[in-house]
Amino acid sequence: MKDQYNFEMEDLGAFPFERSADYDFWEAVSDEELNQILEALPRDKARTFVGVVRNGSSFLLNDFHYRIKPRKASALKQ
Repeated sequence: MKDQYNFEMEDLGAFPFERSADYDFWEAVSDEELNQILEALPRDKARTFVGVVRNGSSFLLNDFHYRIKPRKASALKQ
């Protein structure tokens, strides 16, 4: 699936995803689970999800916040 900028949703597989119910404790989300979640969404909502997380924000869906796992500061300095 491509969004308005011709971005392939499959490209998200390169990023580790995580989710949180309370924005305090984050747990990993597997690629398989993420694909199941996105496939169950209406196309417009899936595109919004991709756009939001791709830009570094979290997306609230079914009582969970989803985001791309942030890099550690030490990894950014290299």
